[in-house]
Amino acid sequence: MAIASDRAVDLVTLTTGCLLVTVLWARRHRLSPPALDGATRRRPLPRRGQRLVELALYLSPVLLLSIAYPLASHRLSHDRIGGVPLTTLLLASSVTVPWLTQAVCLPLYRSIAAEIDSGNPETVRNRFCEAWPSAFVQSLPTIAVFAAPIAIATGWSPTVLAVYVALCVLYVAFAQSLILSIVSRNRVLWAIGWASLAATLLIVPSLWFLPPLVALATQVLPLRRRSYLMVRRLSVEPGEVARDLLRGLVLGSVLWADKFLLFMSDGSHFRVTTVFLGLLPAILVYNYYFVRLAPRLDASVGELRDAMELQGSETLMERSAAVAAYVGYSLNRTGVVGAALVLGLTVVSATLAPSSVGLMAAVAIASWFFMMTTLLCYKLDYIGQRRAAQGYSAVHLGACIAVFSLVDVGAVLYIWLIIIEVLIFSAAARSVRSHWSSSEYNLFWRHATAW
Repeated sequence: MAIASDRAVDLVTLTTGCLLVTVLWARRHRLSPPALDGATRRRPLPRRGQRLVELALYLSPVLLLSIAYPLASHRLSHDRIGGVPLTTLLLASSVTVPWLTQAVCLPLYRSIAAEIDSGNPETVRNRFCEAWPSAFVQSLPTIAVFAAPIAIATGWSPTVLAVYVALCVLYVAFAQSLILSIVSRNRVLWAIGWASLAATLLIVPSLWFLPPLVALATQVLPLRRRSYLMVRRLSVEPGEVARDLLRGLVLGSVLWADKFLLFMSDGSHFRVTTVFLGLLPAILVYNYYFVRLAPRLDASVGELRDAMELQGSETLMERSAAVAAYVGYSLNRTGVVGAALVLGLTVVSATLAPSSVGLMAAVAIASWFFMMTTLLCYKLDYIGQRRAAQGYSAVHLGACIAVFSLVDVGAVLYIWLIIIEVLIFSAAARSVRSHWSSSEYNLFWRHATAW
């Protein structure tokens, strides 16, 4: 067993190093951002200092919860509900909610998309308040997708399962409430929500329902003057909601399905610290992408659309090439930063916790690939290739289920996931390169059919 463990450690450590070297070598000509053209400069992006502050605020949930959960878990060591440790219930919700929220937030985003494009904050807030109650109620049945397999795998009593479902409902409401702070780029309000959740968890951890309720209140109170809009509410078409929920479940599975399956397969022996430390580099760099790199892509695409309407074909082609170059740069930059974090984590873990480095490194490498595939699917979805994005995500989900069904939990399981994900990642990367190389065509039709 020791020899097998050592071999697993050597393999994942070597893979981590190769991952970093490969990314640096293969895309070295795209490690610097493409030059901004004059038109993009007329739409100024946030300054460097502002972006750093935004990044710190955006990453605050990771830092706050990384501190709060271990301390709260220690205080909850003797708390039980229906004979099940409360820490187990909190763990179950923590591996469910990230995947669940990927689905339940999509219908609400779609409902306010037109107002977001208009750029009028008041209109966005009003539309959000009108659409939220209907989107929330119609999203709740999605919880059954997670509750049913959890009930089968754990054999929990109805009381325990009801607490798990209640936690999911509360976190669905909190996640949807955060949408307004996200689209308005109000990072302070976002951070206040997560800080209040972490603080409440630290102060009264045994009141399991209170942290998401307090966090939800921080997002709802600023909307109290618009409460009449929530009462009046706007009905969201059920068919569209169902499609968005399914799409979100499939797309969200790439980064989160393995953690949920890991809990179902090994819940009583779930190595929380090892798994979540392994996940940390992917989460950090995923947020880094959306704060530091995504805004410039949005600005570049906006300029490309302007060029479609106002400028000649030669300028249009130049803008299209610049957008494609930035897509490649943003993916490469994200990959390199993530690979460096994975390598650093592996080295530190091998020094401080050699007994768990095999699983931790395997989870970290696999999560790096999952994060990169998620971004590739996001870019496919962005340019209008929804079927392709959902197809790659569905293949990932099917592969995860198959591997967890056939392989015992451990580093070897994640090595198999890495091997499969390399193939999915490579295919998705080729698809992204193909579609974004003709972005003026794809975005034209996507833009035109929106009218």
